[in-house]
Amino acid sequence: MKLFSLIIKLLLLAVFIVLAAFNTHLVSFSYLPGREISLPLILLLLAFFVIGAVFGVFSMFGRLLSLRHENNRLRNEVRKNARIAQEQLQTPAPADAAQPVPDTAPVKE
Repeated sequence: MKLFSLIIKLLLLAVFIVLAAFNTHLVSFSYLPGREISLPLILLLLAFFVIGAVFGVFSMFGRLLSLRHENNRLRNEVRKNARIAQEQLQTPAPADAAQPVPDTAPVKE
């Protein structure tokens, strides 16, 4: 399965390299009214891809923080419950606690 995944990744990389090699035409990009810059198409596409990835990471940042907070809360709760269970195992049972009564009924032969 790892080999298959590697082959797919290499094929995608080859496709992107071919696209980059053939998309070197200059395109004009207007970033402000009256302001224009000419860049290769592949450079412009790469720049917008990186900008989109950065915005995607920032949009997930709040959710990541809330999940991390919930994870820490649950870990602390598990530690607390484990500590309580360990303390209960270490404390001896009271002497007047109900002990199992051995079976004293006569055995029929």
